[in-house]
Amino acid sequence: MSTQVSTLNSQPEKSRRTDADLRVPRFMLWRICIFKLFYWAALLIAVKAWGNLKTAAPSALLFPSHFFVMHPFVSFDGSFYLSISETGYVAGDGKCAFYPLWPFIMRWVSALTGGSLVGTGFVLANLFSLAGWLLFYQIVLRRWGSKVAWWVLAYLIVFPGSLFYQFLYSESLFFLLLIGLWGALERERNGLAFAIALLLPLSRPIGVFCFLPILWHVLTVSPPKCLMRWPRLFAIFSESSYVLTTRNTSQARWLVCAPICGWLFYLLLMFLWTGNSFEGFAAQKYWSAHSISNLWNLPKFILGWLTPNTWHAFMGSLLDRYAFTLLIFCLPLIWKLDKKLIAWSYILGIIPAMSGTFTSYTRFTSVAFPLFIALGVFFSPPNRRWFGYGLLGIFGGLHVTLVWRYVNFQWAS
Repeated sequence: MSTQVSTLNSQPEKSRRTDADLRVPRFMLWRICIFKLFYWAALLIAVKAWGNLKTAAPSALLFPSHFFVMHPFVSFDGSFYLSISETGYVAGDGKCAFYPLWPFIMRWVSALTGGSLVGTGFVLANLFSLAGWLLFYQIVLRRWGSKVAWWVLAYLIVFPGSLFYQFLYSESLFFLLLIGLWGALERERNGLAFAIALLLPLSRPIGVFCFLPILWHVLTVSPPKCLMRWPRLFAIFSESSYVLTTRNTSQARWLVCAPICGWLFYLLLMFLWTGNSFEGFAAQKYWSAHSISNLWNLPKFILGWLTPNTWHAFMGSLLDRYAFTLLIFCLPLIWKLDKKLIAWSYILGIIPAMSGTFTSYTRFTSVAFPLFIALGVFFSPPNRRWFGYGLLGIFGGLHVTLVWRYVNFQWAS
């Protein structure tokens, strides 16, 4: 309790804000909506000017071809999610490597509205990302103020891998759930946190690892007596952790079980659908990228980091390694801002890099929200803003380049 009190006292200006001060301003909602409209308008005009891009699709891609005919913006993972929405899982199929929450939400909503899977998917992806961005802005506004919140949101939206918030990928849903869980933990809304933590392992494989930041949070707000025997050690890991309330701290300990329960439910569903609970893990052999064994193969990880062989591709991407290096440089500031964010950085930034040896890492980094908080805090002071605008310009240029690659059926993840 003393740690919580001292933490709150260290940020008096945050604690004195009223609920009205912490609402997302309407102009921010309108700005994001206008950005979405401008993004899609520019994209549609550019695609129209370039002509029929479906002829550029490589014939070697083993994707459901009818989805390419339906919409030129559906490719790579999006086509698999649509296939799962339409036909479900089949044992021995590579699409079993994709997790069920996002495709089945598309199926359920399209059935309720009578719309097409493609149209429903695009609407949902953009609505989820819009909601996730606004919720993220609100939480950062509460913690660090409006100036920092603007920079944080700008870096998140313009980041190169964030192009997938607009398309039929699971990033939008996963990010909304992720920020919802983070906000629920900070507000001590344990029931909401438990429900969201159950859903995260059904959305992305990394969701099960959310038990780590949940555990860190629980040990911070409700430490067991054995941990308090080493008060100095406890103070190191709990200092600067921001807690708004201390309600229901005894119940919070059950939150650690939620991601595990969600993952067990995923295994049960895969057994019912395919006859093999671990069919999703077996399907990884079709992609030869991610493996749980890579998490403790440190020599392979270090060698992969130091040996890029192309600027951006499925394997050996220099851009992916730059994104990881940026995260590593931000870790000291993340630790200083809030030590609980380190656990989030580990599961969202370190584990994906190690498990797949940087495969699709630029896309995975788009949900690593502590990175954007660190960038926003660092570049928000007036004497650093021109450097901040420069980084935004670099992000924007890379973002446009990856969008161009995506609509031309080239590797963009």
